[in-house]
Amino acid sequence: MSQDNTAPKVKAFTDSLGRIDGKTFDQWPAWEGRGLPLRGNCDPKNPRQAFLWMFTALPGVQGAPLPLPTDYWETVSWRQWQLGARPTEEPQLKYQPPMNMVADRWTAAGKWVTLDTPDPVYPTMTDIVSKLSQQDRAELKAVITEKLGFEDVPEPSAPAGHLRVDALAARLGTETADVIELLGNWGMPVGALDYVDRAVGERIAAHMGL
Repeated sequence: MSQDNTAPKVKAFTDSLGRIDGKTFDQWPAWEGRGLPLRGNCDPKNPRQAFLWMFTALPGVQGAPLPLPTDYWETVSWRQWQLGARPTEEPQLKYQPPMNMVADRWTAAGKWVTLDTPDPVYPTMTDIVSKLSQQDRAELKAVITEKLGFEDVPEPSAPAGHLRVDALAARLGTETADVIELLGNWGMPVGALDYVDRAVGERIAAHMGL
């Protein structure tokens, strides 16, 4: 089926979901986070995202914590909002992502644990590279610069609606390590050069009383 034939059907479906605050489903921003929907990268004031993070690793789901497309779960979050649900209470569980740097929807083995469960120390790329031998580091550099053509490539600009973690820390007037630690506590293991949604930055500012 061509995209031209599919688009009207998709629009008809989303229009049938009704309106919230005068806006259709498509007029509310879709989730564009990295990896899996987590509490820290979902907008609690957006009906499409308010409950989205709660569907990650549902009870009984193993291996693929979010096996269906994210936009499907956004419609479920939307329907819950329409039925009067609001995320007002603090959760009694927290999600611990897998040990790899980015939680993947198909293979992540993360889990929900009690709030007092200690968080594991997630390795960064710097940690991984630091454990390589000098020869392995040299080979890795050769692959990156010669095979992948990354040498002298200008640094990419931030994706629309996102900030790099170190840039966010600078805007907040705080240490990058403090922002990384806070995001880790929210179930978002990131590094200084990773990008986060601006809504996350607003949550951090509110959390810090700025």
